[in-house]
Amino acid sequence: MQIEIKANHFTLLTQRAIFWEETQTLLIGDLHLGKITHFRKEGIAVPPNAIENNFKRLNELVQNTGATRIIFLGDLFHAQYNAEWELFKNWRTEHHYIEMLIVIGNHDILPVSLFLEADLEVHLNDFEEADFIFTHHPKVEAILNKFIFAGHVHPVFTTHGKGRQSVRLPCFVVDHHQAIVPSFGVFTGGFQMDLMKDRKIYITTETKVFSVC
Repeated sequence: MQIEIKANHFTLLTQRAIFWEETQTLLIGDLHLGKITHFRKEGIAVPPNAIENNFKRLNELVQNTGATRIIFLGDLFHAQYNAEWELFKNWRTEHHYIEMLIVIGNHDILPVSLFLEADLEVHLNDFEEADFIFTHHPKVEAILNKFIFAGHVHPVFTTHGKGRQSVRLPCFVVDHHQAIVPSFGVFTGGFQMDLMKDRKIYITTETKVFSVC
């Protein structure tokens, strides 16, 4: 599913990321790496393949798009340092040829030095390029002549079928001034989004992204 914003083209991907065609850039929000290991230490049951799922989809994105840059829209790492950080560092080393930068989110409590050691360009506040602003927290108000990409919310949309059946699925939310990407990480929960005037919602499944009418 491709959308056009300010004469640029953005592809909404089933792996819950956006590919910015003109700059060969992936936009990824809310991986929350480290959260699964943290929960397991606290005795909370988590599917055994959850960590592998995150890195599998990261690899799919890199291979399928040929991206030369990744912008992480915050909450890359959820917790204090644990073994998942080493997994990410190894993954980063394997993809040393890709430029990567992070806009720090509220859960990114690791020392900035660790992000720098992993060869990430760090932005404590918004990152701005051309007509676009990349941030963690969505903006309530529009910013003149700019379009915003944000994360944080973990948007989901509930679809209803026959017999009172319903299912909640991750979604991309595109308002007139900003787009909110779904949470990339598994086991992160979600916040229900509703249709509104001038808002478009794009649900994603494992195989398809489609617009909600």
